[in-house]
Amino acid sequence: MASKDDNFNLKWRAYIEFRTILKIQPVQLFSELQEILCVDCPSRSTVERWAARFRSGDADVTDLPRSGRLVSATTSENIALIESMVMEDKCITVNQLEQSMEISSGAIHTILTTELGYRSICGKWVPHKLSENQRLVRLNITKKLLETYENCDSRRLTEIITGDETWVYYSTPYSKYKKRS
Repeated sequence: MASKDDNFNLKWRAYIEFRTILKIQPVQLFSELQEILCVDCPSRSTVERWAARFRSGDADVTDLPRSGRLVSATTSENIALIESMVMEDKCITVNQLEQSMEISSGAIHTILTTELGYRSICGKWVPHKLSENQRLVRLNITKKLLETYENCDSRRLTEIITGDETWVYYSTPYSKYKKRS
């Protein structure tokens, strides 16, 4: 299925094709496209490349197939598999996931950070957002604090300590540095 950008590209390529048939030079084509499209105008070298392609007899305005890996690593199956592997071992590295999954480390990192919302803290993958269980625990603690506040005199307020959320992990430095290799 063609996207909006693909259809837009096909339109200016068709314009270049027809103007090239009329023997209009690429420099003039580029000026015309700049006037018509303003910011969305293709670069001068792109206009020259497409004009040369049309002059050589190629009338296809679509892109040629490109080599390389298809962008298919971020699938629901891969996301579920990576999530289960991280749940089994919070200390698993991107390299270990890359070797077992056979997809690029960049795709794995994108799945971990963007799709699953994990962050690597002290060599462990932890969720960036609180789980439902963690929210319930905090809600219960807050309710208990409110009950304590309502049922006591004002002196007890000095015994309540509040602060910013801090994540503390106990791990040996060896395991943290071991992950770098």
